[in-house]
This record gives sequence, structure tokens and C-alpha cells, in this order.
Amino acid sequence: MRYQILGPLLVEHEQQTRPVTGGKVRTMLAALLLHANQQLSVAQLAQRMWAGDAPHSMRRVVQTNIVRLRHELPWPGSVVTGPAGYSLLVAPGELDLHEFDRLADEAAAAPALDAEARLLRAALDLWRGPACADVASPWLHEMDLPSIDERRLLALERRIEVDLLLHRTDGVVPELRQLTVEHPFRERFWVQLMAALYRQGRQAEALSAYQTLSHRFIDELGVEPGAELREVHQQILRGDGLHPLLAEGTTPVQVVPPAPVAVPQSLPAGAPRFVGRAEEFATLDWHRDEEAAVLVLDGPAGIGKSALALRWLHDNAADHPDGRLYLDLRGYADEPPMEVSEALAALLEELGVAAAEIPCEATARAQLFRTLTTNRRMAVLLDNALDADQVRPLLPGPGTTTVVTSRNQLRGLVVHDGAVRVTVPRLEPAEASALLGLRPGTEEATRLAELCDRTPLALRILAERMARLPHVSPASWAAELSDEPHRLAALDAGDGASGDLPRSLSWSYRRLDPETADLMRRLATHRSRAFSTEGAAEAATLPVPAVRHHLDRLVGVHLVEQIYHDRYRVNPLAGLYGRHCALLDPAC
Repeated sequence: MRYQILGPLLVEHEQQTRPVTGGKVRTMLAALLLHANQQLSVAQLAQRMWAGDAPHSMRRVVQTNIVRLRHELPWPGSVVTGPAGYSLLVAPGELDLHEFDRLADEAAAAPALDAEARLLRAALDLWRGPACADVASPWLHEMDLPSIDERRLLALERRIEVDLLLHRTDGVVPELRQLTVEHPFRERFWVQLMAALYRQGRQAEALSAYQTLSHRFIDELGVEPGAELREVHQQILRGDGLHPLLAEGTTPVQVVPPAPVAVPQSLPAGAPRFVGRAEEFATLDWHRDEEAAVLVLDGPAGIGKSALALRWLHDNAADHPDGRLYLDLRGYADEPPMEVSEALAALLEELGVAAAEIPCEATARAQLFRTLTTNRRMAVLLDNALDADQVRPLLPGPGTTTVVTSRNQLRGLVVHDGAVRVTVPRLEPAEASALLGLRPGTEEATRLAELCDRTPLALRILAERMARLPHVSPASWAAELSDEPHRLAALDAGDGASGDLPRSLSWSYRRLDPETADLMRRLATHRSRAFSTEGAAEAATLPVPAVRHHLDRLVGVHLVEQIYHDRYRVNPLAGLYGRHCALLDPAC
């Protein structure tokens, strides 16, 4: 659950925005949110719901609207009846006003101006317009909201001041000109406008701005501008610039935040021995230069998606000075896939958020994660994802690069979230031979590489066995792997590691629904070469439309390869595992 009042009133539940219909109900909700976790009496609610005299049966009408409000909310139990009235219970992170106040407080305590500016921008980005903009309640706008608007203006003043102290004047002058039009008697904005113009070498414009505001103050208020404005005006005339916002030589003291919080580095080291992938590196580099925010590396089990992602991110560490996060989503593993809420908690902890400060609701956690990562030069590697629904809430804010690896093509992430998909292919024959430690081009190296389907995981397992048993010749290994019933055993590391090929392949099967898994077993058993949809329907004794649907699922998780429009083949290693399963247990 998430409530948003910093703009039009919105209620968000499970990433869906729910409208609050009815003017009185919307006013009641706004009043309860502005006093969240506090009781408002019937009389206090009536003041905000009716501009003039309240109805005679005020208590009954308020109670009726409370019932309607509970009906509107996806979590009606949050509206609580107490001895003195009614209250709306809001957990940390569920109300954007509370998030604004929290970020503003963190900014005030920040040890460095850079950090303070970042937190203030994150706080101000929560505002989508005037607070409760679509709530028609004179009392609300005259009594409740002015103090909230004042907190926003104070945060805005401080953010501009920090920008000026950091000598960041780009874009500040147009912003301040607009602010002085909207708030003509707010002297701080005029001081900042004059300072920004002076900093940019526009002394005449700074003096002209003072003349404009001076005439306005005298004509409309009958007073001169305040002491600070007059002093800034005199300093600009003298050109001495002693005011902190005018002093060009002022160098703000920067305190580097603690490394674990400011620059999280949880990216694993990756495979020490890495070969090939020049084309994939070039493709990723190109998409990085095109500022793609989400990169999906998909491919079958053991193809080297994670290794490629880790190597590319390590090679481009300089692009992500604000940190690199890593999370194994367990999409294909012995354990159940990681829940979205659990994943967000882990990511927030990596960013330094204390466990007690992490919101309870997944939606609020996602919002906080986006806020903390917005406009930060970071990288997030979401490894071993199950599907697009698991990934989507974990996407960070703008400016952060996300790399996702999965056996699933994550089509929804490409369609709806603008992700760029890079499918990781088999290694080239020479690269596969090099991974085995054999001279490329020899008959034994070529044969062993093909028996491993040029798949890095299978090649690495075989390379370990060959190094451990140097007295066994490559020809003997080729003979053993050529015997299909023994090939899986030969590609089992034998110590229960999660990297064993049979175990890794089993995870792909376990995520299939029963009908699709049954088709996969039949195809693995009866279709050793390329086949059509009709051929698959014949093997499965199923109607063509049903088979087409199941084939699309199998292609989507890389168990079946779609060669042409209506030509398919079973992934060789997946087919090997499927035939092995069919021999042991037809329902596996």
C-alpha cells in the first residue's frame, strides 16, 4: 500500500493506482493522511469536509463516509475507530509526505554537501504538484496544507543554496526567475537569484533584479527589502563578494560517507578463467553508449550468462563509481525463487538502510529503492531471474544501469519496460577448445567441444576432470562422452555443487507446468533433429494450437530452439537430460 498526497491524491496497491471516487470521501482520506496515525474527531473531519454549516446529522454522515472510504481502500483495516474519532494507520514508507520528511531530515544530517544535495533532490522529486491538488476543501488548503508547502519551499531553498555553494549554477537562474514570480516576496529566492547571476558574471542583471524587487517591495508593501538583500546588493556593487553565496573562492569541505553505505560493492569476482565473447562485449558496450537502462542476458542453462555479466561489469567499473549491487534471485535453483519483498529488503540493506527503517510493504520498498538509486551512477546485477514479474519491482531509479540474467527471455520486460535483450550463444569452436585447455583445431578438441555443446558449464566441468586425471587421453574422454547414457555422469562434478550440469538442467524442468514438461520429455525422446509444429503435435498426440503454445513456452526458457518460423530443435543438453529423465521416471 502506498498513499501519495504531494500532488493529486493517489492510492497505490500492488503497483496499481486506485482512484478514490467521491469528493467527500477524497477529502476525508486527505485529512486522515495529513494527520496519519493520529485521531481526528467527527467535528474535525466535518470542518474539512464541509465549507459551510455541516449537516444536522453530522455524526451519521461522517460515519457513512468512513464506511465508503473503507470500501474504497484495498486494505480497509487501516482506518481505525478510536475513542476520540478516527485514524488512518500508515506504516513507514507508505506515505510520500513521510518519505519527504525522512529524506529532508537525512539531508540536514548529511556529512557532505554532495550527499545533502542528492537527498534534497530525492525528497523534492516526490512532489508532483501542489499537495492534495484535487481535494476541494477550503479548510484543508487554508489550515492544514500551508505548513507542508512551507516545508517544501524550505527544502527547495536549501537545495538551491547547496548547488550554489558547490558552484553548480547551470539551470539555476531560469528556475529562480520562475520561483521569484511565483513567490515575489520570498526574499531568499531573490538573494539566490542575484547570487547565481553574479556567479555567472552577470553583474548588471543581478543589480537589475534588485531594482525590480526593491520597487515591488516599496510600491506594494511600503517597506524596503530586508537586510540580507540590501547587503548582497552592496557587495555586488563593490564586487567584493564576501557573502557565502557570492564568494567564488569558497571551497566546501567534503566529507566522504562511509564506504559500505556510499559505495556498496557486492559484485562477486566472477570466473577467473574467461574466454571469448568479444561480440557480446561489443554489443553490451554499444547499448551502454546508447544509454540503455536495462540489459537482459538470456540463454540456456550453463551458457555463461552470469560470467559474461560479471566480467563486463568489472571491466567497466569506472562507469559506476557510486557502487555495484548483486542479487541472486534464485529463479532456477533448488530453493524457491526469491520473493520480491525479500529481494527489495536485501537491496536496501546493501544501500545502507537499517532493517528497522525498511518499509513493510513491497510497494513502499520498491519506491524507496528507486528513490535511493535515482541519478546515481550505479550498476545492479539481478542474477538468475525467474520472469519479468519478479524483476520489474526491483528496477532502480533513472541513471542506474541494470543487468538481468535469466534462462527466461523476459519478453514482458522488453515490451513494457524498454529492456534490451542480448541472447548469449554457444562459444565458438576455438574458444571452447581453449576453455578445455586443448589446442584449437585438433580433432579431439573439436569433438569434445561439440559433445559439450560448446556450453561453458559443461566445458569447465570436463576441463576440471581432465586436469585432475591427466593420464586419461582426450580420445578416451571423447569415447566416454559419446556414450549418451554416460555423458551426464561425466558432466557431473560429483560433489553436489550447484554448478553440476544435470542439477542445473533439472531446475529448468522443475519450473515448467505439467503439460509443457510432458511435451518436452516427448520431444527429447522422439525428436533428435529439427521438427515442425505438426511434428511436435504428432509426437505428443496433442492438437496443433496447444502444441504451438507449449513450444512458445519452451522456446521462451531456451529448452527448445526456434531455428526458423516453424522449425524447431531441442537444445542438445536439455534433450540429453530429458531422455535421461524419461528412462528413470517418465514423470520427472
